[in-house]
Amino acid sequence: MSSRRRTTPRPGRGRVTVVLLAVVAVVVTALAIVLGRAVLVDAPADRTGPAATPAPGASATPLADYDREGMTLARGPFCGRISAESAALALGVDAAEDPVAWRPGMKVPGTESVANEWGCSITAGGTERTTASAWVFGTPVGEPLARSWARETGRGDCTRKDVPEIGAPGVVVTCPDGRDKHTTYQGLVGDTWLACRVSGTGDAERVGRWCVVVLEALRAD
Repeated sequence: MSSRRRTTPRPGRGRVTVVLLAVVAVVVTALAIVLGRAVLVDAPADRTGPAATPAPGASATPLADYDREGMTLARGPFCGRISAESAALALGVDAAEDPVAWRPGMKVPGTESVANEWGCSITAGGTERTTASAWVFGTPVGEPLARSWARETGRGDCTRKDVPEIGAPGVVVTCPDGRDKHTTYQGLVGDTWLACRVSGTGDAERVGRWCVVVLEALRAD
């Protein structure tokens, strides 16, 4: 028997290069999949309405003073067109956080419900925080279905508000929400069903100003 000690042979440089290239290929593929999904979230093909106009500036316009005649809304992602500054100004608070968006097929943030709409939610205020949200149904809606939804929204413990509505047919209600309440506007604008809501308030005028911010973000005419 030979007195030489046997050692485990080292892989050659060629094998090391092949292994490294394989690892790089896997990483690149994974990144492509992730980036591809990110692009698909806001892909133009996901829109079912016309494109929105350029992003609006901050305002605190009352809904009663806002011209909605003949308005057309874009049924697509709109949350990126709403700034924290706009939301805070409309809600009458000092500051607001960045908005959080959702889309059809995703779970609505903070719930287990799967969305049929494009939506946006933003938290605002200091010690007394409030949440403003809005959503637009992802497909066209006809008047008969809109009238049915408006009737259903006003049932139960909700109180109807006699204020200007965002669409026709439409409805404005304040409803109990645990120990608090929320006020919601819902209505048909053209063939698009839109809702906007603010938690912790029965002040319909305040919520109406938030609706104007949303309408401006969705405006397509």
